[in-house]
This record gives sequence, structure tokens and C-alpha cells, in this order.
Amino acid sequence: MTVSAVPVDPPIGLGRIIAFGSVQLPLGAIGLPIAIYLAPLYSGQMHLSLPMIGMALIFARLSDFVIDPIIGVLTDRWRPEIGRRRVWLIFGTLALMAGVYFLFRPTPGVGIVYFFVAVSLVYFGFTLIQLPCNSWAAELSTDYDRRTRISSVSQFFSILGLIVSTLIPAYVLSQPGATSGEVMAALSLFIFVTLPICSSAAFFLVPEPAAPVHKAPFDLRASLKTLVSNAPFVRITVVVLIATIGEVFRQTITVFFARDVVGVSNIGIIYFFYFAAALALVPFWVWLARRIEKHRALTLALVIVAVTNASMFFVSSGETSIFTMLFILKGCCYGAVLILPGAMVADTVDIDTAKTLDRQQGLFFAAIAMVQKMGYALGAGLPLLILGMVGYNSGGEHRAEPLLALAISYSIIPTVLVLVAAALTWRYSLTAAQHRIMRAEIDARTRAAIADKTLLEVEQ
Repeated sequence: MTVSAVPVDPPIGLGRIIAFGSVQLPLGAIGLPIAIYLAPLYSGQMHLSLPMIGMALIFARLSDFVIDPIIGVLTDRWRPEIGRRRVWLIFGTLALMAGVYFLFRPTPGVGIVYFFVAVSLVYFGFTLIQLPCNSWAAELSTDYDRRTRISSVSQFFSILGLIVSTLIPAYVLSQPGATSGEVMAALSLFIFVTLPICSSAAFFLVPEPAAPVHKAPFDLRASLKTLVSNAPFVRITVVVLIATIGEVFRQTITVFFARDVVGVSNIGIIYFFYFAAALALVPFWVWLARRIEKHRALTLALVIVAVTNASMFFVSSGETSIFTMLFILKGCCYGAVLILPGAMVADTVDIDTAKTLDRQQGLFFAAIAMVQKMGYALGAGLPLLILGMVGYNSGGEHRAEPLLALAISYSIIPTVLVLVAAALTWRYSLTAAQHRIMRAEIDARTRAAIADKTLLEVEQ
């Protein structure tokens, strides 16, 4: 009797990695327009009230806390022949394109219910693509360093999508009389063209590993225990939560700080250089993570971010050049903060695989997505509450006390949070050497499971 060999990584060359990562190009072009142009479009041109728009956005985002774990578990449990990860590209692409059409191209007279349904459909379609793709990325390779490369290519396209989402509005708004509606319509065309092309490239060109030999029975309590008992996963989850709160805390009030403290007239240009720097430094962070371990590279990036945050406190009115240089320096680290946590989560899932021989990436990435969205919600809300308590005037502030509160909120608080995240990251325990030992254990147990299965089939 011949025992089947342990399944090996499918051939995943650079071309296929690019095809897989390209899905992030249209996805990366969605978030910034929703944050910047959606409220002006629906309040200014559709005449909906800002409080109602805000509440609709909050409730639509809160629905993710129910949808994310359901989709995550389904991607692990459902195993159609077409592929348990790639099948979701079909559903997600259709849902997201429909959502973008309705949300980005509203007709006059739509109401708040229309807005809520449209934005919820966009979030739903985004989740249907993003969560399975994150799980799929973790399965494309079991190699510690190759996972970083796969993550880096995906985030390269994500950042490129962000840059596109700044350039298209810049061009549209340069035309006389251009409106937020025209900006959103132009962005929707980009998404309509790129999303089906990129999704099809990933669907047809990228291999998906066969389903694992064992499927652990689903139990909610057992699943929660699986997550909590995985110490490296818990640590990187806490890091993601704290770092996300810190950075979103700062991002939410960047326009206020740049305008009222520094006197920046066009933050959009500075953001372009920010994302361009992030894109240029992606290969560097991949190389550094291979040389000194992922968690140490991430720690360095977080420390640099903290230093730039702290330095912002000393930037005075008119020092636009200093502000821009610090902003670009922070942008150099943006790629690391995007790339490395996802690759580290993929490694932590192997701890569970070593115990169960199942691959429950969907469960793990759903959990990290929920935590990250919690960080976004807290990071976006807390600084506005603080500024509201001190009577800050969002239309333009000149009083000393509110400006001091603004500077502290923009600089000191994010600095403390990011430094705490850096300290936790430094003590992350799953190294490349430990991961190699764990993968050898998984391979040995998989060989034994395949042998047992083959023997049972022969006996029957």
C-alpha cells in the first residue's frame, strides 16, 4: 500500500500572486470616497440630514459584527467543488457592483432608507470578497516569508487603489462646476471596470489548495476557546486594536489640525505623497521582515509612527514643510502596518491547524476584522467627543485652549497608544524558527491522517 504524500503548496509564482493581489485595487478605491465625498453628496445634493447620514453609516457598520463571523465560518465550513474561497468572489463581485451603483449614483429624491440599504450592500459585498481573500492568502503558502510577499503584493494594489481614489477626484474637481456626485460617478466607473477584471483574474488563474483532510465540528464555544487559547493570535489582535484606535484617532482630526494649527491649505496633495511613500516602501518592509522577523519590523514601523506623532505636537503655524515631511515619513510606515499583521495572523492559524488538522482561516480573519472595525469606530468617535467637550469649532478655530486640546488629541494620545502597541509587538512569540517546527509537526500529522484514511478505504 502506498501512502499519499502530504499536500504541498500549489505553484504560486509572481504572476499568480499579482493576479491574486489585483483584487485589492478596486477595493482600495472604495473606502476614501465613502469617508470624504459621501456626506457632501447625500447632504448637499440629495438633501438628507447629516445626523441621519451618520446614524445610517454607524448602523450599517455595526451589521458587520454579525455578518463577519457568519461569512468567516461559512468560508471554512462550506466546501463546494469550485473552491471554498474562490466561490465567494462571484457573490462578492455581484453584490459590491450593485452596491456601488446604487450608492455612488443616486437619483434625485432618494431617502435615508435608500442610503442605508445602498451603503449596507457595499459593506456586505466588500466583506464577501475581503474575508475569503484574506483566508485564501493564508493558504496560498505555508512558508513564513512567502506569506509576507503575498500580503505585500495585495497591499501594494490596495495602496495603489487609494492613490487612484485621490487622483480621480482631483481631476474631476479641476473642472469648472464639478460636484461630489460627479466625483462618485467617475470613481464608480473605475470600480465597474477593474473589479470584474481583477476578480476574474484571481478566480481563473490562482490555485486554491484542496480542503484539509479533517473538518473540526463547529461549536461556537469551542471556536471562541480556539481563538482565546492562541496566545500569539491574541497578542497580534490586541496590537491591531490599539494601533488602529491610535491611528484612526489621529486620521479623524487630521484636516482640523492641518488647517487650524499648521495652516495647510490643501491636505489632499500631502495625502498623495503620503500614499506614494507607502507604495514605494513596500519592498523594503518585505525585505526587512525577512531579515529581522515580522514582529520586529512591525515594531520598528510603529516606533517611527509614534515618533512622528509626538513630533507633530511641536509643529507651529506656518511650518507646512515640516508637517509635510513628518506626514510623508509616517506614510513610509503605512505599508508595514498594512502588510505585516495579516501575514502574522496567517502564521498564528497554523497553531490551530497543528491541533486540529483543519484550516480555519475564515474564523481567525473574521475575528481580526471585527476587532479592527471596533478600533475604527472608537478611533473615529473618541477624538470628536473630546473636541466637542472643549467647545472646539469645526468650522475654524483660533482660541488657545481648544487648539491645545486639538494638538494633544492629534499628537500625544496617538503617540501613547502606538507605543503601547509597539511594546506588545516586540514581545510577540511566534518566530520563523518556531513556525518551521510547527509546520513540520503539521506535515507529520497530516501524513498519519492520510495513511489512516487510505487504510480505512482499503479495508472497506
